[in-house]
Amino acid sequence: MQMKKRYFIITIVNITIMTIVCNHFYERYNWFEVSSINDTRPIGQLKKIVVENNDKSVYNELRYAYLNELESNEILVYSFLMANKVHDRQAYFDIYSLLSSAEHRQEIRLDKEAKTLMIEYLKKGAALNHHQSKFDLGQLYMEGKYVPKDTVLGQKLINTSGY
Repeated sequence: MQMKKRYFIITIVNITIMTIVCNHFYERYNWFEVSSINDTRPIGQLKKIVVENNDKSVYNELRYAYLNELESNEILVYSFLMANKVHDRQAYFDIYSLLSSAEHRQEIRLDKEAKTLMIEYLKKGAALNHHQSKFDLGQLYMEGKYVPKDTVLGQKLINTSGY
C-alpha cells in the first residue's frame, strides 16, 4: 500500500513539473509573429533585408521560408530583384521555374513576350553555371519547347549540368 502511495506522489510531482515547464514556454512564445515552418527568421524580416541589402544568403533563406507558404508566388518579386540587381543565378532560375510552374498549373497564361522573357532568365542562369538552369534549358532544347529544337545543344547542356 505504501508503495502505491509513493508512486502516486511521484506521478503527481512529475505532472506538476511538466505543467510548469510547458506553461513557461507557452507564455514566452510570440504567437503573433509570422514565421516559416522551415525554421528561418520571420518572413517580414527576410524581405526587408533582401530589399535593403541584396543579400544572396538571405534571399536563399527567404526562398526556404516560402517553400511551405500558400502564397509562395510572392517570392517572384524578390527573385526579379535579386536577378536584376546582383545577377543571382538562383534567382534567374527561380523566375523561370515559378512562371513555368504557374503556367503549367494553369494559374496564368503567358503570352509570347512573357515566355521569351522567362527563357532569357533561364539562359542567364545557365550562363552563370546554375546546374538546374542548364538541365532545364537542355530539356527545352531537346523538346523544342519555348525554343527552337536543337538536340545537339540540348544534350550538351544536359551533359554539362551535372545531373
